[in-house]
Amino acid sequence: MRKVRDVAHLTAMRLISDTTTLRRLGPDDLRAFQAYRNDPVIAQYQSWDQMDDERATGFLNYVATMTPLIQPDQWTQIGVAETATNTLIGDIGIHLSADESEIELGITLAPESHGQGHGTRATQLAIQYIFNETKADKIKVWADTRNAASRALAQRAGFTFTGIEENDGVTEAAFVMHRPA
Repeated sequence: MRKVRDVAHLTAMRLISDTTTLRRLGPDDLRAFQAYRNDPVIAQYQSWDQMDDERATGFLNYVATMTPLIQPDQWTQIGVAETATNTLIGDIGIHLSADESEIELGITLAPESHGQGHGTRATQLAIQYIFNETKADKIKVWADTRNAASRALAQRAGFTFTGIEENDGVTEAAFVMHRPA
């Protein structure tokens, strides 16, 4: 992976590897965003609801201009795109705790992008971004215990399994990564 280029100021945000890019979501992503977000197979392990055009456009406009991108006690979404085409293939959710000590991270990829390494690369870029741009000491990830691919991704990205937890009626595997010393 090439060294990350980070142009994170105002509304710009772009982190690039050879094949995977993290960038701000925007209104031009509407169709791709809705395609994977409305896929029932993808949605089965997620806590979000489907969005009609109006709601999805409003959401994409909001996260496109949210400044700063990561704010205490708020979720934000960052687009995952193929580097060569800049085509949206997924998104990463980031939630900074109110006291700014930890981040919760989650990733969603379009089914046609599974198994190509985009999830691992996008997660690694997000980790780098989080530790560069926030004071958070740790990043937490939860994966539905039925979602083997998500659990494997957390481990490939360097997270440590900490146990099984029950959250809102869902049995989840918990993972953590601490800020490097």
